[in-house]
Amino acid sequence: MPTARAFSVSETPLLIGMQDLHLWLCPHHGVADSDHFKRQLLSHYARVAPADWRFSRGEHGKPGLLDSPRPLDFNLSHSGGWLACAVTAGTVVGLDIEYCDPDRDVLKLAGRFFQAYEIADLQACNKEEQTARFYDYWTLKESSIKARGEALGQGLESVGFRLDLPAGTGGVTGLRESRGDPDNLTIPAYYCLLEPIVDYRLAVCWLRPTTGLPHLRMFELRGAGQPAKEFSKPLRAASITH
Repeated sequence: MPTARAFSVSETPLLIGMQDLHLWLCPHHGVADSDHFKRQLLSHYARVAPADWRFSRGEHGKPGLLDSPRPLDFNLSHSGGWLACAVTAGTVVGLDIEYCDPDRDVLKLAGRFFQAYEIADLQACNKEEQTARFYDYWTLKESSIKARGEALGQGLESVGFRLDLPAGTGGVTGLRESRGDPDNLTIPAYYCLLEPIVDYRLAVCWLRPTTGLPHLRMFELRGAGQPAKEFSKPLRAASITH
């Protein structure tokens, strides 16, 4: 990955403001498990030893922080060989990362959980594009559900997205959320969609309390004793929905 700056847990805590959105990645072999991953990265934001962080669980299992010395929200996901985490200064966030499995029957799964216009979009793609587009939609749906603290695997069919990307162009220019009843969306949401690693998709839903786009920064948490590194990747798509 391209890198720009390096950090270690022992340095001055990372600054994160209300308009900031930090995304963290880590290969599975770099940490013992997802619990170790979240504790290590959270200790970049406060002078708290990784073992001392305390966590809560929402109604459907969404994790949160107890007795944090500063306002923070986070959300975890993992797939294939990678873990991912989004961190904010208290703004509610949801994240999903998925390996784009070329052997998965994406049309069959889309038939259960996708809107008709999303399925039509998949059918307009060739096989390779179809797999990638499926995971564009899937990660966006999962990030929305996770941000709102809903039960995973439920409600996937109730939220849809329109990607402004004709088949064969190789890039997304924008996206819009399209729920059945827009009046239910009382909190404005910002979505972003990325390909952080080849053959992976990552989506974030940021339930923003204020107007304006978040300032996005990306970091890789590496093995024990190695500093985290900041890197950059272009967005596939981003939008604000109301």
